[in-house]
Amino acid sequence: MSFKKNVYVVILLIILFSFGSLFAQQRIDSKYIVRTFIDEEGNSIDEIIVPGRPPVNHREPVVDLPDPFVSDAINILTNVPAFDWSFGCSATSAAMMAGHYDNTIFPEMYTGPTNGGVMPMTNAIWGSVTINGEVRKQCPLSATRNGVDGRTTLGHVDDYWHSYGSSNDPYYGNWTQHTYDDCTSDYMGTNQYQNFGNTDGATTFYNYTNGAPLYDYSGCEPAQKDGTHGLREFFESRGYAIQYSGGDYQNYSQYIYGYNGNTIGFTYNQFKAEIDAGRPVLIQVEGHT
Repeated sequence: MSFKKNVYVVILLIILFSFGSLFAQQRIDSKYIVRTFIDEEGNSIDEIIVPGRPPVNHREPVVDLPDPFVSDAINILTNVPAFDWSFGCSATSAAMMAGHYDNTIFPEMYTGPTNGGVMPMTNAIWGSVTINGEVRKQCPLSATRNGVDGRTTLGHVDDYWHSYGSSNDPYYGNWTQHTYDDCTSDYMGTNQYQNFGNTDGATTFYNYTNGAPLYDYSGCEPAQKDGTHGLREFFESRGYAIQYSGGDYQNYSQYIYGYNGNTIGFTYNQFKAEIDAGRPVLIQVEGHT
């Protein structure tokens, strides 16, 4: 695959821990904050685990969306897939973002044989699989698996998944793990306990505690992996470059304005601007993406 140096993708991961209000003031449940530490430059950083699992037998009701009309503050991104949870909420949501780009301006995000090489709007075509008594929906853009979507070698699910919350990586001590390739969960560190300490279903993210954006964080490596940095690596693996400006790659995590009293967090106006620009935003809502 040739590297498309002139194509840029902006990744925005807004860490939103909401308690019924977009501009939440309360502190997130401590069970999601692994630790708070000071980096080499004196900045305070939260290490956050996002272990979200799908609610049992729950579906939001179907709603009729208004027609996009930007001048009236109504704008909706089209061609955004709606995937069932597939081996991690953060990786599944990131796959939805990648699927949107695949259907619009960056067609190399998904290159499998299904749907003529264009990512479908749902992952229903790949069905489900029962692993250790748990029924899980499949999506090769979120988590690859041998035998799914034409794959003939071991993938993410084969190497790293045992059961929700498990620290058992099946490959460990048994075979060599696969080389990262076609799915978001590989690069984001999702489900990888031996590599990054993430139990099955979990992804780790890092945020400045003062609400400033934390760009492309890699200071935790090699012991841990920031999901936002990993998402940049996934997009680059597909042949796309991430926008670089002001000395930083423009993929970042950030608390919302007002969270824990901060005055420099991500605002609703910024969110609207990203949607107006055609860029999806990943939102974390207390343990879920």
